[in-house]
Parts: sequence; C-alpha cells; structure tokens
Amino acid sequence: MIRNRNNANPKAAANRSVPQADPSPPTASQPGTAGSRHFIGAIAKGLAVIRAFGEHAHALTLSQVAERTGLTRAGARRYLLTLQELGYAGQNGRHFFLTPKLLSLGYAYLSSMPLWAFAEPILESLVESLGETCSLSVLDDTEIVYVLRIPVHHILPIRVTVGSRLPAYCTSMGRVLLGGLTDAQLKHYFAHAEFRSYVPRTVTDPARLHRIISADRAKGYSWVTGEMGQHIAGLSVPVHDPKGRVLAALNISVNRPLTNEKRLIAKLLPKLQRAAEQMSASVAISDRPPR
Repeated sequence: MIRNRNNANPKAAANRSVPQADPSPPTASQPGTAGSRHFIGAIAKGLAVIRAFGEHAHALTLSQVAERTGLTRAGARRYLLTLQELGYAGQNGRHFFLTPKLLSLGYAYLSSMPLWAFAEPILESLVESLGETCSLSVLDDTEIVYVLRIPVHHILPIRVTVGSRLPAYCTSMGRVLLGGLTDAQLKHYFAHAEFRSYVPRTVTDPARLHRIISADRAKGYSWVTGEMGQHIAGLSVPVHDPKGRVLAALNISVNRPLTNEKRLIAKLLPKLQRAAEQMSASVAISDRPPR
C-alpha cells in the first residue's frame, strides 16, 4: 500500500467544492505526432488531457482543457467523456476533475518495482533512527520523481508527496541519479535540461554541474545545500540493482545546518549508506530465479 503521510483523504478531496482553475499558462505538453509508425496519437492525446490537471488546476472547463492540450473543444470533450465513463474523471457542472481511480495507474508502476516491496520498512527504520525526513526517488527524463517519502518536518518551500517532481541538477538525489548515467545518457541530459536559478546558490553552469556530478559519483554520495531553498540541505546515496546500475536515490533532508557540515555528513552518511545497501541486497535477492 502506498504510504504518503502528506496526502489528504481521497474521498474528502473528491467531495470538496470545485476550486477555480489556475489561469497560468498551460502545463500539459501539446500532443503531437512522433516519427515512429508505431506511435498511437490517441493515447498521447489522452495522456495530455490527464496531465492538463495538477496542483493548481484541480478542476478545468472543457475550454481550459482544450487550451492546455492544443486539442479542439470537440476532441477534448471526447477524451474527457471517455475518461469519465472509465471512472478516471468526474464532472461537476461545467468543470471536469480527476478521480482517485487514477492512482491505480501510478500504483501499477510502484508495485512492479522490485525495490518497492522492501524499501518502505527500511525507510521507516531509517526515519526512526535519524528523526529526519527521508525519501526515495528515481530519474525520469530531466527530473526526479518521488516514489516513497516519509516526512518528519516540512522543510521544502513546496508540498512534496509521492509522485512529486523536482529538477535533477539542483537536488542531491538528482545528482546521484545523474551520476549513474552513461556518458551518452548524461550528454543527452545536458542537451535537453533547462537550468534556472531558484536561489543565488543554485548552480546552473553546465560545465560546473558536470564536474560536481563526476565528483559525487567518485565519492559515492551527494550533499547539496541551499540550492532549492536557502534553508534546505540534502544528503543522498545510490541504491543499486544486481548489475551495479543505479536504480534509485535514497535521501535525507534537513534544515540547513548550523553545525559543522563535515560533522553532520559524518553522522548521517553511514546510516544512509547502510540503508541503501539493505535495499540493494533486497533487490538482488528478489531478482534471483526460483529454484
């Protein structure tokens, strides 16, 4: 069962009054056509309709969905009504909204991860030992995606839950995951990622980031402080699959330390590495063929 102690009750969320849609620019990628003859445009457009909704767009009108996806009103209506008939969307007057059933799609991914079955109790034990917020994430294109998180303190300037995304380049988990890429994959990342400054300390120079990622890979961990927010620090280590590839990143987040940075890392790192080793070992055992 997915644990997310920040999540609101799905039934309560479904029964709340319809909020006003965010007037900000569209957030969903425009559905286009791909070069492959195997590409099914209808699926791409349906997913674009789902992605049109978000934290600041809980409910949208037909016109707003069409604007955010680049679809015609007639096309958007067909996709919305199909999602509604399948139970993934609902309607309240002129507004459409997503339903909790959509979580089943995300759970299908999580439950298919070999790591998922073993990671939660290890993460819970780590949180109890350290008394700090701990998370597990994977890399998806240029962003990290939280697949497990147990918060102790609310320290990030944004609400982070399972499924939340953050840029990889300015987070310790992201740098650990980027360090697990091949040279070709890392080159592709730098060619497509966008680097913006969140605070004055945010590193956005690609050459400098490349050096930092290489140094972190050699150390076996990443420590990032004050790059997403002035009072936020994160320490992350890799979790490996049986072939030694980086499968995920394990993280502890703390308020920006007032104590000596080296002492804090020396205190936290051994326990973080031990937990990551336990997760890696669990994945290796689950990957063995049955006798």
